Formats: sequence, structure tokens, C-alpha cells
Amino acid sequence: MSRSGGMTTEISNSLTAAGLGQSSAVSIGGDPLIGSTYAELMPLFEADPDTRAIVIYSEPGGPMDAQLAEYVKKHNTKLPIIAFMAGRFMDKMPGMRFGHAGTIVEGKADTAAERSGG
Repeated sequence: MSRSGGMTTEISNSLTAAGLGQSSAVSIGGDPLIGSTYAELMPLFEADPDTRAIVIYSEPGGPMDAQLAEYVKKHNTKLPIIAFMAGRFMDKMPGMRFGHAGTIVEGKADTAAERSGG
């Protein structure tokens, strides 16, 4: 899963090149209005017998990562989740927009450093 269509394609290609397949690849999009969130999609991946792990590429801004973390805790999710948070450079530029129209850092909780644990 990714908020970036380009990164969804790149990650799928990299996993294939490494000999790892994908049961599904989902690009959610980085705009303010989206169709689904990571947390809303998790039950679908959990129900898929071909999904053995989740790979997520994320970006600063918005509550989607925190919502997924709450879902994982609440539902005791067993699927391993490998996540990459891009955009550490944005931590020094609060209020600036980069890339997607929805990628805006509103406060410290939205920064890449805060989301990645430091």
C-alpha cells in the first residue's frame, strides 16, 4: 500500500526483482480526498490467504499512519508490516506542501521523525 502511485509501482518492481511477489498492490493517493485508508484496507489483506506481509510506503501529513497503528493494536493484527516513511527533510519546513496536494505537515505529530520513532 502506498500514498504514491509511482512508489507503488517502484516498490512492486523492486519486490519482484528480489524474487518476492505481490498478491495485491494498492495506491491510495496523496490527495485530500481519497477512496480508502490503510486501516480500511487491512481487513481485506488479512482475509487474503496469499498475503503474508504488508509493505507500506508513506509520507508525512494526515492521520492515515496513526489510524493504521490503532487498527493493528485494536485487532491484534498478525500480518508483519514493513513500512517506510519518506520526507525527513520536511520536518525542517512546517506548513510547506510537497508532491501530493494532500501532503502538508500540520504539526509535530505529522512529521516523518515523529512517525518513525525519532
